[in-house]
Amino acid sequence: MSMVPRGKLIGMQVYNPDGTLVGTVQDIALPLGGGEMGLLLLTRAQTTETIPWSKISAVGDIIILKEKIEVKTMAPEVSAQYPIPSTPSMGPTPPKEEKKGLGVITSVFKRGEKPACPTCGKPLTYIEQYKRWYCYNCSKYM
Repeated sequence: MSMVPRGKLIGMQVYNPDGTLVGTVQDIALPLGGGEMGLLLLTRAQTTETIPWSKISAVGDIIILKEKIEVKTMAPEVSAQYPIPSTPSMGPTPPKEEKKGLGVITSVFKRGEKPACPTCGKPLTYIEQYKRWYCYNCSKYM
């Protein structure tokens, strides 16, 4: 029986048997009161998932699972929750002058409401250049 040190597991990428990335190992999950240990993953969708050790097929440079697991993505929820403002038309009438930065967000959300980050709850900022919402607290795009 070969042993794998915790330090080697942390940060390893975990893949389904078909080669699709599931996530990255964040820590080892030890059950209280007995049971099977597992791995705590941060999935591609930025959610936390626990994988029992019995579901792991191989550990080397990466970890391969015995069975495919589906990872729920957050992208559809974010886009449905926070509509992206449309860019002004470049037709015959000149576009209205818009404020930079927060002015674009407040024009979409009435009464100064701003969308909140689903991870940390802080306000999101719409980055016009990338046409995406950004959380400065989490340093990631939604």
